Amino acid sequence: MNTNEQVKQAQANFRTITDLKGKLEVLTCHVETRKETLDEEIEEKINEAIRNARDCLERVQENIEPKLESIIRDRLDILKIKMDRFTEDGLSELRKEIDKQTPLLTQKVLEEVDGLVSSKLMMARNELSQSIDQKIQAGMKVALADYRMLIDKKYSQLRKISLTALGVSLVGLGVFLSINL
Repeated sequence: MNTNEQVKQAQANFRTITDLKGKLEVLTCHVETRKETLDEEIEEKINEAIRNARDCLERVQENIEPKLESIIRDRLDILKIKMDRFTEDGLSELRKEIDKQTPLLTQKVLEEVDGLVSSKLMMARNELSQSIDQKIQAGMKVALADYRMLIDKKYSQLRKISLTALGVSLVGLGVFLSINL
């Protein structure tokens, strides 16, 4: 090849490279523009998806809350029924124990009336109190620990009433015996 042809070839190659460079710049601008447009579309789609997800979560929560509330109410009703039964059973057992223990304590008091009335009253009161305390505490621990405070309160009131009744009856017995002796 001669130099003239090489120059022409080099000029043709230069024009081709220049054209390609121009087309590359146009293509680069187009790609950049398209990239920015796609970035904006992606961000818009992501924001829309997030809004839709929040809406779905709100709807799910609105649907679940009433169901949970209903289930909780049902469970509380069941627990209330069980607690009522337990309270009735506990009171029945307390009455039976009081009925069972009263004649024994009365017999002891009658056998040792002279000089020991005051000390026997204290012993009988303590024995009955301990017996009732132990049986009620054992039953309550096994049954429902969640309602222990409520049952303890009722138990305390019943214990005061029964001890008062026992005290009144023993005082009456003491008065009766002192009148008859």
